[in-house]
Amino acid sequence: MVDITIFEDLSKVSGYMGAVLSDYTGEVLVSDTAKIKKLDETSMHFNETFRTIHDLTDNLGLGHAHSMNVEAENALVIMTCSGVESRNHLHAFVIMSKNGSHALAKMALGTMLDKAIVELG
Repeated sequence: MVDITIFEDLSKVSGYMGAVLSDYTGEVLVSDTAKIKKLDETSMHFNETFRTIHDLTDNLGLGHAHSMNVEAENALVIMTCSGVESRNHLHAFVIMSKNGSHALAKMALGTMLDKAIVELG
């Protein structure tokens, strides 16, 4: 089972505000919502949008999307997918402040997703 410690490295990245790990349907497996209220609920909406993007890129013959960034006025939402063909099709989301270390967050998010796949077997 995956627990909140999976976010340990990601949470150390400058600008980290919160993160969610869910299955591809949007069911939250674990979240760190200390700094962002309603993050679990919001992640379900992002998940639906991400699934739509999966379908759109696939329908264009590009394959399923693996990541998506949403730049807001004061933050960046980074979303990534383990892959639709993965034995555990997972989605991970992190919210970073506008001036945070976005490149490091992307790397840490990918590493976290890999760990989650292993932990879930």
